[in-house]
Amino acid sequence: MKRKIALLLITGICLANTVPCFASPSMKVSVSSSEENQYSTLPDGDTLQKDVGFRPKAPASLAGGYLFGSGNITESFDLDSNGAPVNKQKGISFKYIKKDNNTSKSVSLSAEPASGQSLSSNASVIKYGETDLYYSTAEANSLAWIDGDVRYILMDINKIVTRDEMVAMAEDMIDLGKDLH
Repeated sequence: MKRKIALLLITGICLANTVPCFASPSMKVSVSSSEENQYSTLPDGDTLQKDVGFRPKAPASLAGGYLFGSGNITESFDLDSNGAPVNKQKGISFKYIKKDNNTSKSVSLSAEPASGQSLSSNASVIKYGETDLYYSTAEANSLAWIDGDVRYILMDINKIVTRDEMVAMAEDMIDLGKDLH
């Protein structure tokens, strides 16, 4: 874990020194933890509160037949102009899997506190009630939204899970009760 953080810090410092950062005082870095914080079963709300300091919605399944497969704790932080980590916060990343005959598709669901985070300005916006969903295909199919004090992101790096599937997943999650875990 320390090697990952050191590598990310060095990479961030190199990028900060070689890429002009006009009006950008910091850079965002996210780190996924190793097996030490791995979830093989869906954690309950009390466990999530203890492990990451907040209670994100954590459903056993997502719309379209995707079932919880695994998860882990993440840590994200900004790098200041000197390359030092600031604004550290923990989050979760869960993997959901759908198996049909001999094929399978997966999507990751990440959640972290929404304080001070912006959503992608290069994404198309989908309105669901009072919530804006931000869909992007830049590097992966992803859908992000803020629900209460939590920022959620659904992501498929293989670009197999469709926009409509992700929107249905997000809508179901938004409609879930606040205390469902």
